[in-house]
Amino acid sequence: MNTKTTSLLLTCLCLSLGHAAEKTKPPSGHFDLSHWKLTLPLDASGAKSGKAMEILPAQLSAGFTNSEHFYTGSDGAMVFWCPVTGARTENTEYSRCELREMINPADDNVCWSARGTHIMDARCRVMEVPSGQKVVIGQIHGYSSKASPMIKLQFYKGRVEALVKDKARKGKDIKLTFPDVGLDKDFDYQIKLENGLLSVTVNGTTQSENVFELDPAWAEQTLYFKVGAYPQDNEGPASEGARVAFSRLKVSHSETVSPSK
Repeated sequence: MNTKTTSLLLTCLCLSLGHAAEKTKPPSGHFDLSHWKLTLPLDASGAKSGKAMEILPAQLSAGFTNSEHFYTGSDGAMVFWCPVTGARTENTEYSRCELREMINPADDNVCWSARGTHIMDARCRVMEVPSGQKVVIGQIHGYSSKASPMIKLQFYKGRVEALVKDKARKGKDIKLTFPDVGLDKDFDYQIKLENGLLSVTVNGTTQSENVFELDPAWAEQTLYFKVGAYPQDNEGPASEGARVAFSRLKVSHSETVSPSK
C-alpha cells in the first residue's frame, strides 16, 4: 500500500470516528438548550396518544434524548421526528416535536414584547414530510391562549413560506413566499422582530411586514420563539410524519423581558 493510499484511508477513518463521536452526544452536547422546553408527540406513559408531555430545560441540559423523536444525527445535527398521529397539546389539531423558548427556565410566564430586537437564526434540513407536505419549522407565538402565532415558518412542497397573522387574535394569514430550497437540503433562515418590523430571511432573500401597522394590538402581546417539527397533518399511518434536522440554532434579545399577564 503506498503512502498516498494509507493517508487517504486514515483520513476516512478519522472522519468516520469523528461522526460517530458527534452522534453519541445528546442534542444538548451541541446546542445550548438551557432556555428551551421540549414538547414530544408522546404522553406521560410513552404512548403516541393523549396529552403531549414536556421535557423541561434542566432535563434537556442534563442530556435528554429520545432515540425516535429527539436525537443527534450522524453529522451532529439536532433531529426532530413527529408522526401525524402522535400525542397533542391541549386545544390543537396536530402533534408536534418542538422546542418552546423559556426566557426564565423556571417560569414560562416570562416572555418578551414586540418592542426591542429579537432574532432567531437557524440552519436546517427538512428530511421528511407527511402526505400533506406541510411542516412548520419555526414560530413566534403569543403567550395568551387566545393569541395567534405572529408567524409560522412553513416548508411546503420544497419551498419555505412565512404565514404572518394580520391580527393578534383570530387573524388571517399573510403569505410571504421564498425561492425553493428542496427536500433534504440544508438552508438558512432568520426570523427577526425589531420594534414591530417582522423580517424573515431564507437563504439571503428577505421579506418584511410591520405587525404594528397590521394590528396595534401586537404591541401589547408577549411572545416566544418555537422551533422543530410541527406537521400540519393528522391523518395517516404511524410511519407518516415530519423529520427536521437543525445544524444551527441561535436566539438573541435586546431588551429586558417581564412576566406575561
